[in-house]
Amino acid sequence: MKYLGIDYGKKRIGLALSDEEGKIAFPRTQLTTYNAQLTTKIIGDIIKKEGVEKIVVGVPVTFGGKESAQTVEARAFGEKLQKAVQLPVEYENELLTTKMALKGGVAKNKVDAASAAILLQSYLDKLN
Repeated sequence: MKYLGIDYGKKRIGLALSDEEGKIAFPRTQLTTYNAQLTTKIIGDIIKKEGVEKIVVGVPVTFGGKESAQTVEARAFGEKLQKAVQLPVEYENELLTTKMALKGGVAKNKVDAASAAILLQSYLDKLN
């Protein structure tokens, strides 16, 4: 099964894809979120082109397990996307993924896609 990982943000959205077996995550791209409809269309096009069967949206949950306003926004984005593309959406904690990507030497203009790959890999590791 092929997965799409999404690192949702107000300004940018990072995307990552898994391999066909759903074992390894790879950074794909990052989008600037100027227009919600256009963003949804672009993600929908990637889903069709790549044969994605499930979406994993990152949600920031604090060390204490609490959700924030950003968590609510990411979940709302996931729900809207699920309705638009008619695929199942799961959620994965994305706490510290950006810091992990930056610490790993990822360029700032690719950090959101790398963060999406980190959160997707975390999800895939739990499945496998």
